[in-house]
Amino acid sequence: MKAKARILGPTDLHVKAGSSITLTCLINQGPHDLGTLFWYKGDNILQPSEPHVNDADYMRRLTIENHWIDGLTSRLHLTNAHLSDSGNYSCVPTIAGATSVNVHVINGK
Repeated sequence: MKAKARILGPTDLHVKAGSSITLTCLINQGPHDLGTLFWYKGDNILQPSEPHVNDADYMRRLTIENHWIDGLTSRLHLTNAHLSDSGNYSCVPTIAGATSVNVHVINGK
């Protein structure tokens, strides 16, 4: 049976503009190497260590933390959410099935 990643929380996440977003992806440890995990927004891989000039502001607001204990836990944290941060965020491990969540950044009180 192939391992599957899961993102904690609802599959549709609504957050207010200006707030922080934290997505937590979990993979239970199997009898094999946990491999590598990538975060995507749509078709674009998220790599905060190497920002593209067009995404410089976005990448300064983005952090990704990975922890290996009894499995792999990866947290994507985005501060000061903008309306343009809305989209489909995917947790894509190399050794397990991918999972995703739709993030909706809204103006509101």
